Amino acid sequence: MGERLKMGGSARAEPRRDRFDGVCEVNRLICREHYLLRVRFAHGLPPTEPGQFVQIGCRVPDLAIDEAQWLGGDVAWEPDRLPSVGQAELCQRTAVLRRPFSIAGRGDDEGGTWIDLIHRVVGIGTEWLAGLRPGDAVDVIGPLGNRFELTEGKSLALLVGGGVGLPPMFYLAEALHRAGWDAVAWVGALSRDLLAVTFNEGCAFGADGELSRAVAEFSRHGYPAVITTDDGSLGLRGRITDGLSRYFTSLSEADAGRAVVFTCGPEPMMHAVAKLASQAGVDCQVCVEQAMACGMGTCQSCVVKTDEQDHPHGTTADGRAWRYRLACTDGPVFPASAVVW
Repeated sequence: MGERLKMGGSARAEPRRDRFDGVCEVNRLICREHYLLRVRFAHGLPPTEPGQFVQIGCRVPDLAIDEAQWLGGDVAWEPDRLPSVGQAELCQRTAVLRRPFSIAGRGDDEGGTWIDLIHRVVGIGTEWLAGLRPGDAVDVIGPLGNRFELTEGKSLALLVGGGVGLPPMFYLAEALHRAGWDAVAWVGALSRDLLAVTFNEGCAFGADGELSRAVAEFSRHGYPAVITTDDGSLGLRGRITDGLSRYFTSLSEADAGRAVVFTCGPEPMMHAVAKLASQAGVDCQVCVEQAMACGMGTCQSCVVKTDEQDHPHGTTADGRAWRYRLACTDGPVFPASAVVW
C-alpha cells in the first residue's frame, strides 16, 4: 500500500489500554434493531483513533453487583439428589464474555471523555445493553486494536459501511475531515428500517444511486453518501457493491490515483468491495468483524488468514502461503490485498 501514515500524520506511542468505569449518557433507538450508546468517562480515556474498538461487559459491572447474591452460598448436594442452586450466574441468562464494539465517535470536554458505540440486539449481551438508562454503570476495556491509516499522497476516501460496519466509518469521517481529505460514503442494509444512520430532513435519498446529503453522520463533515437497500425500500435497490461499482465506472484516472477504499461490514460484502477496488486499481483497507472473547490476543479465537511467506501456517489450493493473524491485536484493520478470503 506504499508508505502509510498514522492518523494525524506523525508517529505516536501505542495508546495505553486499561479497564475503565463508564456511565451510560445516551442509549437511543436509531432504527428497528440498532441503538446509539454514548458512554462517558469522568476521568478521561486514552487516545483513540478510527478503526479501534472497545470490549464491553454486557452485564452489571462487578463493582455494582451484590456479591453475596451473585456468588451465593454453599451448594447443598445430597446423595442421589440434584443440587439446589441459587447463584445468579447459574440461574439467570447472563453474558459472561465481553463483546467488542467499534468506536463510532469521540468527544473530550470539561466533563471528561465520551465515546459513541452502535449496537444491534442479537443476543443476551446486546439485549442487556439495549436496557441501559442514563446513569447506569458500563464496564469498558480499551482502546484496543490498530487503526485505519492515511496513505501518503492520497486524498480521496471511499467509505463503504454495511450494517453494523457503519460505526468505524462515522469516526473515520471525522478524522478525514480534519486531515483535509475528500470523501464519498456508501451505506447499505437489507431494508430502510435497518439503516443505522440519522437522516437530514428534506434531502433526496438518491433512488438510482446518486450522491445524497441525507445521511447526517457524513454530511456534517461535508461528505455525500450513496444509500442502498436490498429490498429497494430506500435509495438504490440492490447491494452496496452495486452502488460502488457504478461509481468506479465514472471515476477519473486522476481520482482513482488519489483514492483509498475503507470498508467494514459482513465478510462477503468486504470481499466483494476488495475485488472491485482491486479491479479499479484502488488501495483498500478492511476492518474485519471477527467474534472474539478477550480482545487482547489471549484467547486466540479471532483468527484471520493473511499472506505469509516466511513462516506460513498453510497453503491455499492455488499455492498462496498464508498465516493466521489476530483481528484483535494485528487488526482489526488489514490491507485488503493481504487477506486470504
